[in-house]
Amino acid sequence: MDLGPRREQGAASHFAMRMIFPRTESGPDEIARHQAMLDEIVATNSPYPEKRFSGRGIVICGGGETYFACAWVCIGMLRRLGCVLPIELWYRGRAEMNLQMMELMDTRGVVCIDAYERARQNPMRRLDSWELKSFAVAYSEFEEVLYIDADNVPVQDPTFLFSGPEYLATGAVFWPDRYIGPGSGVEWLSRRAWEICRVPYRLEPEIEAGQLLINKRRCWLPLLLTLHMNAHSDFYYGYFYGDKDTFHLAWRRAESPFALVPHPVTNLGNSDVIVQHDFDGTVLFQHRNGDKWSVGREPKQIRGFIYEAACLELLADLRAQWQPPVRQLPAEFTRIEMAAYEELCSLRLFNYVLEGKESRVLELQPDFTIGRGAALMEVAWTIEEDKDGEPVLAIRNANAPTCFLRKTTDGSWTGRWLVYDRMRVRLCSAAINR
Repeated sequence: MDLGPRREQGAASHFAMRMIFPRTESGPDEIARHQAMLDEIVATNSPYPEKRFSGRGIVICGGGETYFACAWVCIGMLRRLGCVLPIELWYRGRAEMNLQMMELMDTRGVVCIDAYERARQNPMRRLDSWELKSFAVAYSEFEEVLYIDADNVPVQDPTFLFSGPEYLATGAVFWPDRYIGPGSGVEWLSRRAWEICRVPYRLEPEIEAGQLLINKRRCWLPLLLTLHMNAHSDFYYGYFYGDKDTFHLAWRRAESPFALVPHPVTNLGNSDVIVQHDFDGTVLFQHRNGDKWSVGREPKQIRGFIYEAACLELLADLRAQWQPPVRQLPAEFTRIEMAAYEELCSLRLFNYVLEGKESRVLELQPDFTIGRGAALMEVAWTIEEDKDGEPVLAIRNANAPTCFLRKTTDGSWTGRWLVYDRMRVRLCSAAINR
């Protein structure tokens, strides 16, 4: 599951110690339209679907070249720590999971779920990247969900969280992020986002959504609000940083209680790992949001990382059984993907327009690298068919997608950066624009 980088390695100096806001505002009509949709969800307050979900379990999003290895290590550690909870591994279509990968996960007792297939019964407007998290939580088979990011490593069996007084009292447990708004150096969640969601501003810790504990029966309304914000990520992600703030704002908008672990995060390495605790202050999760597990290279050794040797052993076990599949053209491409690939390769040179910046030329090469115009956040590109049978163009940095672009009626490709200023993006043929 290719989720954009939370804090890109080597790029922290690009934005450290300054506030992060969208480069431009959406128009008042667009804002009003999204506010009305949120108002309708709150007013309708759809009832919890009885008899649809049951039991407790763990949900992980982890397909694709980058995150399958991470999920393997995370799940392996859960089992080594004695966790016997059922686990669902969610992925986005055939581009992220093949039969061998599913068979490997089956040896760990993991059920693999294609989000694109599930979206045919439960429509979701967008499932590009971070949107998958709320969708997987909402439509997993479990009534009580412990969500864990694939690149997160537990150091205790987390099953006890379901019995904790904080969870039993509220039905939701969240963990703090590094930032608490003004004075913290970076404010990912802008004041304007609170206004747009009609939530009174609070100076309180932002939520780090590498782990979430949610009772869906008790939290159905805020979960529906979270789903809606992520479904409309092309609007909301301009005001905050990905999915994590959708949980924060949705719970506040629904006036639903949640328990926030009172212990601040600590960091390992050069902010490569976010360390989260339980309510007693004992280390519980190590979110490896920087340097990720990989079968193609040796991960960093990070001082203080608990169970590092066990994680490396799990990684070596995977490396002996699996290598990321190479999609061979045209055999591994769908008809939709192949048509888009051939069109993009025939045009090759594109004007790359970032909102508020001068345009530059990007060269999309047939081997999926970027030639002319390549930069830190534009290293490679991919094409995939989404759940609706439409082609999606991803511009990638070294680790994950920078943006997902969709084709418009005028032949250009548009979207929004997932990272940093989250500005709008337009890619159009340089030949057309000469």
